[in-house]
Amino acid sequence: MKRSALVTLCLAAIFAGAAAFAQETPAPGPEVAKLSSFAGNWTTEATIAPGPWGSGGKFTNTAHTEWMKGGFFLVGHGEFTMPAELGGSGTSMEVIGYNADTGSYTEDRFDSTGHHVALTGKLDGSTWTWTGNANYGGMPMQVRFTVAVLSPTSYTTKYEISTDGTNWATFWDGKATKQ
Repeated sequence: MKRSALVTLCLAAIFAGAAAFAQETPAPGPEVAKLSSFAGNWTTEATIAPGPWGSGGKFTNTAHTEWMKGGFFLVGHGEFTMPAELGGSGTSMEVIGYNADTGSYTEDRFDSTGHHVALTGKLDGSTWTWTGNANYGGMPMQVRFTVAVLSPTSYTTKYEISTDGTNWATFWDGKATKQ
């Protein structure tokens, strides 16, 4: 009899704990919802400026970005082309979210040329500014990626680089369109 009561008590504790856990599962906050504009199928066309990286040219990217289960992060997969001297064609993957502990947006981008860039973002009105550090060809630099939302289906992009954090050079200017 004592054993049966103990088993019943243990099972009740397990179910109560599971129910409490299910009720405490976090939900994304309003900051996360602000990332919604990046979800969907996007095409980006940009012009790469001439500079120390080469003669410049055309950059294109097609990407599909969707919410990860739970709704906390966006996951995107893309295919890009740029001049051969800058890496040519490739694929990319990104994870975008909001870090409630630091109060900042985050983006981690990886591509098939071996690059990984971790960015921190902020939103001011309808303009996103993402900043971080990168290493291209053994040269460390700071990057700044600005997205100005024009409408639910378009935004402009500007990708800049700096070796000292003060003097910025535009790598590309472009526009993205939602399909």
